[in-house]
Amino acid sequence: MQTALQTDVVRRGVRPTVESALSVAISASSAALRARIEVLARRAGAHMVGSDAACDILLIAMDSSTSLPSSVASLSLLLPVAGSACVIWSGDVPTPGTVSRLLRAGVAGIVPVDIEGSKFRQALHAIRAGLQLIDPALTRAAVEILPQASTASEELTDREQQVLTMMAEGLANKEISSRLAISTHTVKFHISSILGKMGAASRTEAVAIGIKSGRLTI
Repeated sequence: MQTALQTDVVRRGVRPTVESALSVAISASSAALRARIEVLARRAGAHMVGSDAACDILLIAMDSSTSLPSSVASLSLLLPVAGSACVIWSGDVPTPGTVSRLLRAGVAGIVPVDIEGSKFRQALHAIRAGLQLIDPALTRAAVEILPQASTASEELTDREQQVLTMMAEGLANKEISSRLAISTHTVKFHISSILGKMGAASRTEAVAIGIKSGRLTI
Protein backbone atom coordinates (compact mmCIF):
# COMPACT_ATOMS: atom_id res chain seq x y z
CA MET A 1 0.00 0.00 0.00
CA GLN A 2 1.54 3.30 -1.11
CA THR A 3 1.13 6.20 1.29
CA ALA A 4 2.61 9.60 1.92
CA LEU A 5 5.35 8.11 4.10
CA GLN A 6 5.27 4.67 2.46
CA THR A 7 4.78 2.76 5.74
CA ASP A 8 3.20 3.06 9.18
CA VAL A 9 0.06 4.90 8.06
CA VAL A 10 -3.46 4.17 9.25
CA ARG A 11 -6.31 5.26 6.99
CA ARG A 12 -8.83 7.55 8.73
CA GLY A 13 -10.57 8.98 5.67
CA VAL A 14 -9.87 9.81 2.06
CA ARG A 15 -6.53 9.73 0.31
CA PRO A 16 -4.27 12.75 0.78
CA THR A 17 -3.82 15.49 -1.76
CA VAL A 18 -0.94 17.92 -1.92
CA GLU A 19 -2.28 20.71 -4.11
CA SER A 20 -3.62 23.29 -1.66
CA ALA A 21 -1.82 25.18 1.09
CA LEU A 22 -2.69 24.50 4.70
CA SER A 23 -2.40 26.42 7.96
CA VAL A 24 -0.43 25.33 11.01
CA ALA A 25 0.16 26.62 14.53
CA ILE A 26 3.03 25.64 16.83
CA SER A 27 3.11 24.64 20.48
CA ALA A 28 6.67 24.42 21.81
CA SER A 29 8.37 24.77 25.20
CA SER A 30 11.22 26.97 23.94
CA ALA A 31 11.66 29.78 21.45
CA ALA A 32 14.54 27.95 19.78
CA LEU A 33 12.49 24.80 19.18
CA ARG A 34 9.53 26.86 17.99
CA ALA A 35 11.77 28.65 15.49
CA ARG A 36 13.17 25.34 14.24
CA ILE A 37 9.69 23.91 13.68
CA GLU A 38 8.55 27.14 12.01
CA VAL A 39 11.40 26.87 9.50
CA LEU A 40 10.43 23.24 8.86
CA ALA A 41 6.76 24.19 8.36
CA ARG A 42 7.56 27.05 5.99
CA ARG A 43 9.84 24.81 3.92
CA ALA A 44 6.90 22.41 3.67
CA GLY A 45 4.77 25.24 2.23
CA ALA A 46 2.52 25.64 5.27
CA HIS A 47 0.92 28.95 6.25
CA MET A 48 1.74 29.97 9.84
CA VAL A 49 -0.94 31.28 12.21
CA GLY A 50 -0.89 32.18 15.90
CA SER A 51 -1.28 29.46 18.52
CA ASP A 52 -4.72 30.84 19.45
CA ALA A 53 -6.00 30.93 15.86
CA ALA A 54 -7.92 28.20 14.08
CA CYS A 55 -5.67 26.03 11.91
CA ASP A 56 -5.64 22.81 9.93
CA ILE A 57 -2.91 21.22 12.05
CA LEU A 58 -1.39 22.04 15.44
CA LEU A 59 2.31 21.11 15.56
CA ILE A 60 3.21 20.02 19.10
CA ALA A 61 6.88 19.79 20.08
CA MET A 62 7.66 16.79 22.32
CA ASP A 63 10.60 14.69 23.42
CA SER A 64 11.33 11.93 25.94
CA SER A 65 11.34 14.46 28.80
CA THR A 66 7.82 15.72 28.02
CA SER A 67 5.46 14.97 30.89
CA LEU A 68 2.26 13.44 29.50
CA PRO A 69 -1.02 13.09 31.44
CA SER A 70 -1.46 9.67 33.01
CA SER A 71 -4.68 8.86 31.15
CA VAL A 72 -5.49 8.86 27.45
CA ALA A 73 -8.65 10.85 28.19
CA SER A 74 -6.64 13.59 29.90
CA LEU A 75 -4.09 13.60 27.09
CA SER A 76 -6.83 14.03 24.49
CA LEU A 77 -7.91 17.26 26.23
CA LEU A 78 -4.61 18.83 25.16
CA LEU A 79 -5.46 18.38 21.49
CA PRO A 80 -7.39 20.94 19.42
CA VAL A 81 -11.16 20.55 19.20
CA ALA A 82 -11.07 21.54 15.53
CA GLY A 83 -8.33 20.48 13.15
CA SER A 84 -5.66 17.86 13.80
CA ALA A 85 -2.51 17.57 15.87
CA CYS A 86 0.92 16.36 14.74
CA VAL A 87 3.69 15.69 17.25
CA ILE A 88 7.15 16.90 16.22
CA TRP A 89 9.48 14.59 18.12
CA SER A 90 13.06 15.52 19.03
CA GLY A 91 15.80 13.67 20.90
CA ASP A 92 15.60 9.96 21.75
CA VAL A 93 12.92 7.97 19.93
CA PRO A 94 9.55 7.58 21.70
CA THR A 95 8.80 4.26 23.37
CA PRO A 96 6.07 2.06 21.85
CA GLY A 97 3.94 2.85 24.91
CA THR A 98 4.24 6.59 24.31
CA VAL A 99 3.39 6.18 20.63
CA SER A 100 0.36 4.07 21.57
CA ARG A 101 -0.92 6.64 24.09
CA LEU A 102 -0.52 9.51 21.64
CA LEU A 103 -2.38 7.72 18.87
CA ARG A 104 -5.15 6.53 21.19
CA ALA A 105 -5.56 10.12 22.41
CA GLY A 106 -6.19 11.26 18.85
CA VAL A 107 -2.84 12.57 17.63
CA ALA A 108 -2.90 12.37 13.83
CA GLY A 109 0.84 12.16 13.23
CA ILE A 110 4.24 11.71 14.86
CA VAL A 111 7.32 12.80 12.91
CA PRO A 112 10.94 13.60 13.85
CA VAL A 113 12.06 17.21 14.00
CA ASP A 114 14.75 16.52 11.39
CA ILE A 115 12.27 15.25 8.78
CA GLU A 116 12.93 16.45 5.22
CA GLY A 117 10.83 19.38 4.04
CA SER A 118 9.25 17.56 1.08
CA LYS A 119 8.45 14.55 3.22
CA PHE A 120 6.95 16.79 5.90
CA ARG A 121 4.78 18.48 3.28
CA GLN A 122 3.40 15.09 2.24
CA ALA A 123 2.80 14.18 5.88
CA LEU A 124 0.89 17.40 6.61
CA HIS A 125 -1.41 17.00 3.63
CA ALA A 126 -1.94 13.32 4.45
CA ILE A 127 -3.00 14.30 7.99
CA ARG A 128 -5.38 16.98 6.71
CA ALA A 129 -6.88 14.40 4.33
CA GLY A 130 -7.74 12.14 7.27
CA LEU A 131 -4.77 9.80 7.59
CA GLN A 132 -3.04 8.89 10.83
CA LEU A 133 0.69 8.33 10.44
CA ILE A 134 3.99 7.73 12.16
CA ASP A 135 7.28 8.36 10.42
CA PRO A 136 8.97 4.98 9.75
CA ALA A 137 12.21 6.30 11.27
CA LEU A 138 10.48 6.46 14.65
CA THR A 139 8.64 3.13 14.48
CA ARG A 140 11.65 1.18 13.27
CA ALA A 141 13.75 2.61 16.07
CA ALA A 142 10.96 1.92 18.55
CA VAL A 143 10.79 -1.71 17.45
CA GLU A 144 14.43 -2.12 18.47
CA ILE A 145 13.65 -1.18 22.07
CA LEU A 146 10.59 -3.39 22.52
CA PRO A 147 10.97 -5.81 25.43
CA GLN A 148 12.33 -9.20 24.39
CA ALA A 149 9.38 -10.85 26.14
CA SER A 150 7.13 -9.54 23.40
CA THR A 151 8.54 -12.13 20.99
CA ALA A 152 7.25 -14.95 23.16
CA SER A 153 3.58 -14.11 22.69
CA GLU A 154 0.98 -16.75 21.81
CA GLU A 155 0.86 -17.98 18.22
CA LEU A 156 -1.69 -16.43 15.88
CA THR A 157 -4.10 -18.41 13.74
CA ASP A 158 -3.77 -18.18 9.95
CA ARG A 159 -6.74 -15.82 9.82
CA GLU A 160 -5.33 -13.63 12.59
CA GLN A 161 -2.02 -13.48 10.71
CA GLN A 162 -3.89 -12.29 7.62
CA VAL A 163 -5.64 -9.60 9.63
CA LEU A 164 -2.36 -8.52 11.26
CA THR A 165 -0.74 -8.21 7.84
CA MET A 166 -3.59 -6.01 6.62
CA MET A 167 -3.35 -3.92 9.77
CA ALA A 168 0.31 -3.33 8.91
CA GLU A 169 -0.78 -2.19 5.43
CA GLY A 170 -2.94 0.47 7.08
CA LEU A 171 -6.30 -1.02 6.11
CA ALA A 172 -9.36 -0.02 8.12
CA ASN A 173 -11.75 -2.62 9.55
CA LYS A 174 -14.20 -2.24 6.67
CA GLU A 175 -11.44 -2.74 4.12
CA ILE A 176 -10.20 -5.86 5.92
CA SER A 177 -13.78 -7.09 6.07
CA SER A 178 -14.23 -6.59 2.33
CA ARG A 179 -10.93 -8.20 1.39
CA LEU A 180 -11.51 -11.30 3.55
CA ALA A 181 -15.27 -11.47 2.90
CA ILE A 182 -16.09 -11.46 6.61
CA SER A 183 -18.16 -9.11 8.77
CA THR A 184 -16.65 -6.08 10.49
CA HIS A 185 -17.73 -7.64 13.79
CA THR A 186 -15.56 -10.67 12.99
CA VAL A 187 -12.68 -8.37 12.07
CA LYS A 188 -12.98 -6.64 15.46
CA PHE A 189 -13.04 -10.04 17.15
CA HIS A 190 -9.82 -11.06 15.37
CA ILE A 191 -8.12 -7.77 16.23
CA SER A 192 -9.10 -8.14 19.88
CA SER A 193 -7.65 -11.64 19.89
CA ILE A 194 -4.46 -10.43 18.18
CA LEU A 195 -3.93 -7.66 20.75
CA GLY A 196 -4.50 -10.12 23.59
CA LYS A 197 -2.15 -12.77 22.24
CA MET A 198 0.59 -10.25 21.45
CA GLY A 199 0.21 -8.27 24.67
CA ALA A 200 -0.37 -5.07 22.68
CA ALA A 201 -2.42 -2.06 23.73
CA SER A 202 -3.15 -0.86 20.19
CA ARG A 203 -3.02 -1.81 16.53
CA THR A 204 0.19 0.18 16.14
CA GLU A 205 1.89 -1.64 18.99
CA ALA A 206 0.71 -5.01 17.62
CA VAL A 207 2.29 -4.19 14.26
CA ALA A 208 5.54 -3.13 15.95
CA ILE A 209 5.63 -6.39 17.93
CA GLY A 210 4.80 -8.31 14.76
CA ILE A 211 7.80 -6.79 13.00
CA LYS A 212 10.15 -7.56 15.86
CA SER A 213 8.90 -11.14 16.24
CA GLY A 214 9.27 -11.82 12.55
CA ARG A 215 5.54 -12.15 11.86
CA LEU A 216 5.66 -9.09 9.62
CA THR A 217 8.22 -7.76 7.19
CA ILE A 218 8.52 -4.25 5.74
